[in-house]
Amino acid sequence: MNGKIGIVTVLYNSESVLNEFFETLSKQTYTNFVLYVVDNLSPDSSLELSTKLSIQYSFKTIIIENDDNYGVAKGNNIGIRKAVEDHCDFILLSNNDIALESDALEKLLFGLDKHNADLVVPKIYFYGTNKIWAAGGGYKKRNGLTIQYGQEEQDHGQFNKDEKVDYAPTCFMLVKREIFTSVGLMDENYFVYYDDTDFVHRALNEKKKTLWYISDSVIHHNESTSTGKMSDFSVKFLWRNLVYFSLKNYSFLYSRYVVLYNFLYIFIILYFRYSRKQWLIALKAYKEGLNLYLKNKPVKPEYL
Repeated sequence: MNGKIGIVTVLYNSESVLNEFFETLSKQTYTNFVLYVVDNLSPDSSLELSTKLSIQYSFKTIIIENDDNYGVAKGNNIGIRKAVEDHCDFILLSNNDIALESDALEKLLFGLDKHNADLVVPKIYFYGTNKIWAAGGGYKKRNGLTIQYGQEEQDHGQFNKDEKVDYAPTCFMLVKREIFTSVGLMDENYFVYYDDTDFVHRALNEKKKTLWYISDSVIHHNESTSTGKMSDFSVKFLWRNLVYFSLKNYSFLYSRYVVLYNFLYIFIILYFRYSRKQWLIALKAYKEGLNLYLKNKPVKPEYL
């Protein structure tokens, strides 16, 4: 299967990971791609380094400089629009804190064609380990949260089979261009976290598109280099956006159940697991998520 891939990546505090990201892209066996680097006014030297690397490596790179930190959702949308404008056949939403195996693009594209899929994701390892970060994913009925299959498991080949899945993060997701016409772009209200969950949920549940996990396409993920794992920032946007996502996408009764269940989880369980500061941030974020939903209801996606 042939076609031009537009790889969209959003920069924010990405300086430490960009060398390997560019280097492993340069070694891909599939070379018909353009890299769209969307800089969200990074406070470090991400933009300068990206410019330098774009000259160093031979593949085409287009750098888009934003005048503010617009968040991951809007940053992705800016890159997606440009890739579509440039007549890319596929859009690859990609973190830049990753390293790619040399045939990752080729095998992902082959898997999309083989399964007649609309969206595909690879096997993702925690960087520098044989532990799986994600082999596709799904949802927990009990609490409405997403899960990543195989997470923290040592890889013994238990996920070496392609599977149709109900969810996957957009850490590295190949999408047919026309999906953005029928499903729409990312909901920018999220800023960061759950924007990808919302997009995938709309694609699979509203538009009946198909998402496949492609087991022989492999990347390595250095998690949370931009936001910090379980930082105050992460706590705020994870809980805020869970409320907004649930009320927006789940059925009336189930969404209320999910919101109540997780509020009680924060109020009772996380009181003993979080610092008092982060516990209060989570409670405040829950209220912000509710206000965000009420303020923006009903939310319609932007279509290309």
